[in-house]
Amino acid sequence: MRLAPGERREHSLRRPTDHKVSNLRWTVIFPEDVEHVYTLYLGVQSHGSDQKAAHKAEESIEQLLKQPVNAPASVEVFRVILGNDLPASTVWVAHWTLEQDFSAKLKQLDLQQIWQASGSGRNLIGIWRESFETPLERLQTNYSRQEYSPGLARLPNVTTQAHDYTEYWGAGRDRLAAFSHDLFELPAPPSVLVPQTCPRGFGQRLVGQNYNNMCHIRSGQYWGLCGPEETEAYENGLQQKLVRGMKYLWENPEETGTIGLRFARSLDTSTDRHPLRETSAMGFHRNWADLEKWAARHPSHLAIFSGAMEHNKKFGDARRFMTWQEVSILKAGEASFEYVNCDPRTGVIKWVELSSESLASARGSRL
Repeated sequence: MRLAPGERREHSLRRPTDHKVSNLRWTVIFPEDVEHVYTLYLGVQSHGSDQKAAHKAEESIEQLLKQPVNAPASVEVFRVILGNDLPASTVWVAHWTLEQDFSAKLKQLDLQQIWQASGSGRNLIGIWRESFETPLERLQTNYSRQEYSPGLARLPNVTTQAHDYTEYWGAGRDRLAAFSHDLFELPAPPSVLVPQTCPRGFGQRLVGQNYNNMCHIRSGQYWGLCGPEETEAYENGLQQKLVRGMKYLWENPEETGTIGLRFARSLDTSTDRHPLRETSAMGFHRNWADLEKWAARHPSHLAIFSGAMEHNKKFGDARRFMTWQEVSILKAGEASFEYVNCDPRTGVIKWVELSSESLASARGSRL
């Protein structure tokens, strides 16, 4: 939202003149020496009932992320419910603010070796990585409450600051500082052409990068501080509208631009990994304008929006339900993707041009 000293705005804010909000929102403020946020998503999926190989791969990833050298500044763990992945897949989300630590960890992360070392059942699992770096001017964060710190808000040495870039259509764009000079337009074909043939996925290692202005979005819901009445109202009301909206995105990817979105339940990071009262829709989107169009016009999102307003009105000052949003608009090459023996429904496999190599020729492979 802030412009650099001396910078002139080329594109006007969408915020109406004399706009007044009914409820303030908060955004993350990073230390002055931080210019980028670095994000790593890791996933393990199972293609069969035997979970031994999946558990071994998960242990390898856990050990890698817990190593103190180049360790991420924050780590969260999720279980996939719906979306562009297999249900029950385990997902880790890690963040860094130091580029050298992020790059070093990526060099340590050998997905093919983890897959190979997972044992004789490795042909029944897939392992994937989606990682990206976001300049702060192309990042927007928006949190409805302050009692809980999710996502980027839990990074060390960050603070939150109230803002009023909310409660009007186009507010999300206004929260992006780069919007002052960039409309985040979709590049012309063939840059964003959908591959004519979807990769097989199974038995392959697929790698690639993003095209210009691809979006990553994480939209979160937290009801861990809600009392019994508000919990029941959310789980049997607003949450159902949210899931219907997510299903519309997945079932209509060409229209909505949804290309790699997962809806997942947050897990406790201790050994028992019990589910928390927290979910996130997180993944990639073709273009910010497509997402704006769905949010502004489609009945499935309007139902979510009106349901949230009804929930807020019902519980008033006693409300403890929290939502948040984190959006990155990524320049070409700022995101990279890798999928090892994954189901072709996973992530961006069907929607981004990826190079492939056979795992059958990998050392020690028994595929």
